[in-house]
Amino acid sequence: MDWINTAYGLVTLIGAIIGLIGTGVGTFFSIKNWIAKNKEKTFNEKLAMLKSVADAAMKEAEASGKSGVDKKTMVMNVVKESCKAADLDVDLFINQLSDYIDNSIKWFNGMNK
Repeated sequence: MDWINTAYGLVTLIGAIIGLIGTGVGTFFSIKNWIAKNKEKTFNEKLAMLKSVADAAMKEAEASGKSGVDKKTMVMNVVKESCKAADLDVDLFINQLSDYIDNSIKWFNGMNK
């Protein structure tokens, strides 16, 4: 009987992973297109857009079940790849985005206490 539960758990895990991959790919391309359309924005407008990208990536990271450091790395990678795809220099925004992500995590964790 244990092998049935283990097999069921593996099938569920594989299904969840496939769902996350599909969601992540779709989100990446929609974010890429959105940023590309808004290249003419000012620095603050671009930063606000990237914060929105980070917000979407944080939702995905939270659902991934990864550790805190891995979640932040995942979010930063999504933002960096989105900037690269949209031909934006992420280095201009990296410090502000890192602080924004850290503050968002602190706020979220404070709300869940």
